[in-house]
Amino acid sequence: MITDRLKNAEIYYGLGERIKRGLLLLKDSAVINSAPGRYEVEGKDMYYNSDSYQTMPAGQGRFEAHRRYIDIQYIVSGREWIGVSGLEGLKVQTPYNPAEDVEFYHQAEPMSRVVLSAGDFAIFRPGDAHMPCRMFDRPEQVRKIVVKVSVEPVG
Repeated sequence: MITDRLKNAEIYYGLGERIKRGLLLLKDSAVINSAPGRYEVEGKDMYYNSDSYQTMPAGQGRFEAHRRYIDIQYIVSGREWIGVSGLEGLKVQTPYNPAEDVEFYHQAEPMSRVVLSAGDFAIFRPGDAHMPCRMFDRPEQVRKIVVKVSVEPVG
């Protein structure tokens, strides 16, 4: 997992051409200002979800992990914390759904908590269990773009 400010994104371009293109998307005002929904960029190889929501208490969260896609989560406005854990020791809550590329896990400690505010991004690779959308002391409105980057070409 990587977290940083979008203004520092070019440091991470060496992680791969698709990750570079995903980070560059987050500098496009059309992407940042897009209405909630899913938008294909390179077919199934890269797409993004634009979302707006209220953060929720930690107790209502669950970990998720992906196998085929890397998440680049970018906070446009608001702030949240994301719980992060390795998969080892987590208990499956909902088995892997290949159509959605997600498996859900019960919460477990210890977990790290990563704070993301407007202008911050996080990169979660397959195997990085993460629990997004968590609130601090009260619910807060968040606008987020999640770029989904395939690990291998889907075609």
